[in-house]
Amino acid sequence: MSQEYEQLLLKNQLCFPLYACGRKIVSAYTPYLKPLGLTYTQYVVFMVLWEKESISVGQLGSTLHLDAGTLTPLLKHLEKEGYINEAHPLDGILVRAVAAGKYFTENHIVDDQTFEELEKAKITFPLHVPGTIKGLKNAIKAFPGIPVITMSDSEALTRPSRKDTDYALPKKIIEEYDFGRWGAHGSSYGYVMGRIKELGILEKKMIICHLGSGCSMTAFEDGEPAYTSMGETPLEGLLCSTRTGTIDATIGALLAEKYGVKRSIEIMMKESGLLAVGGSSDMREIIANAEEGDEGAAKAYDMFIENVAGMIGEFAAKMGGLDAIVFTATIGERSIAVRSAIMSHLEFMGFKLKPEASLDKSAGYTNVAEEDSKPVYVIPTNEAAYMIKKASELIDDETNDVEE
Repeated sequence: MSQEYEQLLLKNQLCFPLYACGRKIVSAYTPYLKPLGLTYTQYVVFMVLWEKESISVGQLGSTLHLDAGTLTPLLKHLEKEGYINEAHPLDGILVRAVAAGKYFTENHIVDDQTFEELEKAKITFPLHVPGTIKGLKNAIKAFPGIPVITMSDSEALTRPSRKDTDYALPKKIIEEYDFGRWGAHGSSYGYVMGRIKELGILEKKMIICHLGSGCSMTAFEDGEPAYTSMGETPLEGLLCSTRTGTIDATIGALLAEKYGVKRSIEIMMKESGLLAVGGSSDMREIIANAEEGDEGAAKAYDMFIENVAGMIGEFAAKMGGLDAIVFTATIGERSIAVRSAIMSHLEFMGFKLKPEASLDKSAGYTNVAEEDSKPVYVIPTNEAAYMIKKASELIDDETNDVEE
């Protein structure tokens, strides 16, 4: 073989020794698990159930990096064998409903209407809704008698306090398609605002920046949502890892004319953003490559920073001021570089960060601003905890209604 391809040999690829190491570890457990009739995957499921007092199926899958297609039959088998219901009963199965429309601004125990509304939502979410429908049907079939609940991604955002819920389209079209600026990442905002109130750090005018693979921003007045960046779908708003963020609507129309609606949405949803401009969807790689002189990565980084800083300025102008900023989600919580770059644009508003300040995990939050600055908090999000809380409230309400 030509030396040109030497680096492509399996023995020279980093992924293979990692794979082999993983196989060796699993093999080491086999003599102990086989007499119990357990696979390694089932074992790690038990470990998580043992560690957590309360956990949703979605959170379990996220913790173990297992998709619904793998986890649902596995849990069904464990239930059939008597491992789950008696010792660790399932109170409900939660499925995040990535779908738009008034119906999906609330959480629902799944019924016939849920599926009817999901069929309507296919128009704006052709990539997500079919999988949601399939997952719901599988869950209902696999766990009869256990409530399956669609969790709204906008419930915490669609409140009377919102001032930016409408589009400037003809009323007939709005009503026909049920269009609205519903927003997304609602579970994250619901959780973080709850923590802000618990910690006693609520300010009159605050902005929470949810910066992760998907990025959004919401402005709060007296703890209630006033403005949010995402709209009918998560495509609107901030540039994200693989999403365009807000672009000229004509571009979307022209793409749809050439590629069809579904493919066009896929391009804007999964092949754009940091990935398209900088060659990677991972902010850590974008930063590293930019530091090494990659012009595309540097451009993507600058676009991201200015996009976030600009929207903070926009929301501050709409509220007539800004008293505090909160960063959350993977990038917002972990990247000192990103926070510093964003805040360097906002010093004229009275914000200044401490050099190299990071999250104090023991405290659960940190004010990373200088003493003479308005506060800038880093607060970890926990969307699963918020969804479990809201689902428990829904189940309790349903139970009380039945008893009455």
